[in-house]
Amino acid sequence: MDDQTLATGLRQFIGTDQWYRHGINRNMVYTDGVKFFADHAGGGAYWFLDIMATELMEIQTRDDEPFIAIHMRVNDNKATITADDGNGKELWKRAIEWTDCPHGNWEFYLIDGTLLLPSEY
Repeated sequence: MDDQTLATGLRQFIGTDQWYRHGINRNMVYTDGVKFFADHAGGGAYWFLDIMATELMEIQTRDDEPFIAIHMRVNDNKATITADDGNGKELWKRAIEWTDCPHGNWEFYLIDGTLLLPSEY
């Protein structure tokens, strides 16, 4: 799926009907919109969910950060994922050397163990 089609598809999510529990970290759940992203971003972006479930959930729990804004910037098959406290204070950053995720700026929130799209907040 290309970046425009993915972005258009993500705009349809303004809530969720179903919650999905992550297989590695059962304390993290995610929404229909996040599942749509994982299913359709490149060849599948479940690797992104794995990073959220292992690395960002640890920060959320350890540092008592109930709200984390996540920004994934993809350009030329490389990605940079950053996380902040919602007020611009960077909490975490990771470079991804190769991805087939479509070009673009993809935004998510991790709120008390739930990963969701900003439109689902």
